[in-house]
Amino acid sequence: MNQQNEYPIVIGIIGGVASGKSTLTELLQKRGAKVLLADVIAHGVLKEPGVIQQLRELFGDGIFSDAGSANGPAIDRKKLAALVFGSSGEPTNRRKQLEAIVHPRIREIAKLQLQSLRLEPGLKYIVLDAPLLIEGGWLPYCNKVVFVETSAELRESWAASRGWSRNEWQQRESAQLSLEEKRSHATDVLVNLGNMAALELEVTKMLQRWTDVGRS
Repeated sequence: MNQQNEYPIVIGIIGGVASGKSTLTELLQKRGAKVLLADVIAHGVLKEPGVIQQLRELFGDGIFSDAGSANGPAIDRKKLAALVFGSSGEPTNRRKQLEAIVHPRIREIAKLQLQSLRLEPGLKYIVLDAPLLIEGGWLPYCNKVVFVETSAELRESWAASRGWSRNEWQQRESAQLSLEEKRSHATDVLVNLGNMAALELEVTKMLQRWTDVGRS
């Protein structure tokens, strides 16, 4: 892990489901941050023949798209998510099996991408955008971990705007660590009340704090 006064600073963003983590990422991009998208890496990993075969053996043919692809069977992420999200024992066990297969490969690729980004001259910030930052073992890669504080009412509303039902939102929430556990890993907390101007100001203050610490 880099020291606080060294650039680029690798930033991890955590919070509840639909709390505005992507919005914060976009604001940091406006300030010159490069974003490493773990989910994009995961998409690629789910297309690797070896991973496809392991998941077929675990979950059967029901996780594949009916249409498939020109290169053979294609995993349908929605079908896979339906199997692994939920708080009961069976989905939890399936999720652990899935993570044991894909997470090491995702981290391997991400580590290489981080090494490449760190070589870019003048780059101050890298956002590590990983849906399960803590659970996926990403904390050691981060210099700063920002928790996005948002009310349950707002998060449910924003989840609905994505097309998720209340039950789907709750299932995804229950599949993750509690908000208290996530917050305990944060170096910084930003309050998101749905006001973009206020959130931008919070981001400006946070980056200034980091700069001041680096100069001290």
